[in-house]
Amino acid sequence: MKNESDVKEWVRYADMDVLSANHLNEIQYPKPLEIICYHCQQAAEKMLKALLLAYDGELQKTPDLGLLTDELSEFVTFSEDILNSADALTPYGVKIRYPQELNIKEYHVAKAISDMKIIYDFVTNKINELQLSLPIKELNKENNT
Repeated sequence: MKNESDVKEWVRYADMDVLSANHLNEIQYPKPLEIICYHCQQAAEKMLKALLLAYDGELQKTPDLGLLTDELSEFVTFSEDILNSADALTPYGVKIRYPQELNIKEYHVAKAISDMKIIYDFVTNKINELQLSLPIKELNKENNT
């Protein structure tokens, strides 16, 4: 593993997106629905990129989680849940940046947070299998993520 420090940095940035999404969802009123979904996509994207680096893969400069899972399929097998979560989160990485592109409701936020957690937990388990010590457990304890 030649990229361990890079992997840790990507996870650290993903953790900030997880914390931001959860904080905005729990504290802010009215909820900035689009921004919460954006942070969910960003957390998932950064975790997938961390996993790609953990396997010494080439980083893709893309917000498309489907492309990232395709790239990672050389190293890991994804369940349908993971692939569906990736597909559901992808639009929040680009379209959300422009007004009126997506019509986000509260239930979209709940699903985005759930999808983010599915990907986050999967990547965390894979990284742990590679015996990397990442500061993920503290985040999970604090936010039930």
